[in-house]
Amino acid sequence: MAVDASLPVQYGGAVGTLAASEGSGVDLRTALAAELGLATTPVPWHTVRLPIADLAGALGAAAGVLATVAVDVVLMAQTEVGEVSEGGSRGGSSAMPHKHNPVAAISARACARRAPGLVATLFAAMEQEHERSAGAWHSEWPTLGDLLATVGSAAAWLAECLADLRPDVARMADNVAAARDPELAGALADALAPSLGRGAAHDAAAEAVREARGSGRPLTEVLAGRSDVDVAALLRGGPDVGEAPAQVDAVLTEYDRRTGRTS
Repeated sequence: MAVDASLPVQYGGAVGTLAASEGSGVDLRTALAAELGLATTPVPWHTVRLPIADLAGALGAAAGVLATVAVDVVLMAQTEVGEVSEGGSRGGSSAMPHKHNPVAAISARACARRAPGLVATLFAAMEQEHERSAGAWHSEWPTLGDLLATVGSAAAWLAECLADLRPDVARMADNVAAARDPELAGALADALAPSLGRGAAHDAAAEAVREARGSGRPLTEVLAGRSDVDVAALLRGGPDVGEAPAQVDAVLTEYDRRTGRTS
């Protein structure tokens, strides 16, 4: 259910008695809730700040999700990685002509990073002395407005980023190939474990990696001199991805169900 659908309407007059509504206050509150798409409430909530806290928490969590996706794009778009890039001509560097900065992802992250402080301010304003606080709840409205604006901006920037995100599949494959030695080291430790034991096998694999790095040789070349392991078999095995494919398929199926996507 959407967060706004569970938020209660607030209409109670100065002290919550509806005295100024001439007997029509409850009906007016019900009609106002329907007009605004908010939940009805049997009484005003002057001193109950949980609705504001609930909304702040939801916005803070949303900001965290947006920031996570944005920073993934930023990291993958680094020149040294180069697995994705944002479309368009913007994002150039004044000092480095080869750079193409992921402006939308960076902007989404910048907006989202403002959210935790604003959420904290709203949570701090929950305490209310003498039914309605002097100062605490007054700070909620500008803060809530800022929080809505910055999370909304983060969402808009990220939507723009993802709408024209360009993956470089060939570069991804190259990066996977470059990471072959660490994968091979893990396979080596697994292969040696039955004869050496798990701890000794781990140490032997680590030593082989250190030797390869120190000598500047590929790990496969270092392992070629060992008689206790079949390097060709290790290379045929490939990385152990466990049940990752099934889990990815499940996530995509759920996404299709929620969005109605059929392709």
